[in-house]
Amino acid sequence: MIRVLAFNHFSATVADMDRALAFWQDSLGLELIGRGVVEYEHLDRIVGLPGTKIEWAELKIAGGGLVELFRYLNPPGTPVTGQVNDPGRTHLCLDVENLDGLTARVHAAGYRTVSPEAVTIPRGDWQGFRSIYVMAPDEVVVELVERPGS
Repeated sequence: MIRVLAFNHFSATVADMDRALAFWQDSLGLELIGRGVVEYEHLDRIVGLPGTKIEWAELKIAGGGLVELFRYLNPPGTPVTGQVNDPGRTHLCLDVENLDGLTARVHAAGYRTVSPEAVTIPRGDWQGFRSIYVMAPDEVVVELVERPGS
């Protein structure tokens, strides 16, 4: 049998690790479980770039999975630009409690949201969920959702 077994991690390339960790760890409350710098030939082969030197951090998502942050020290990259509707853009969605409180904390920390407040989904499979897109450092899109009755 061939099948996907589980979610493992979401990865984002960042320009400034401390700034990124301020969002993921301090604003969202994810647990930092590792951080360092690596220069691995096998990683060069995986990412398809020779001679990489990568600063990395891993943060634990409650309920399973990780957020992996990479800052390429070598070779440096070019920031991605564009809108959420541009092909190739992605987003990570996290289930949360107290969406309004978390949104207020994100705003207080200086992060931008696409809409000023959470939107309640009126119909369909996600009816009753509340959702908001947050722009993390380096324009990484993070959707925060609160389940009905939370």
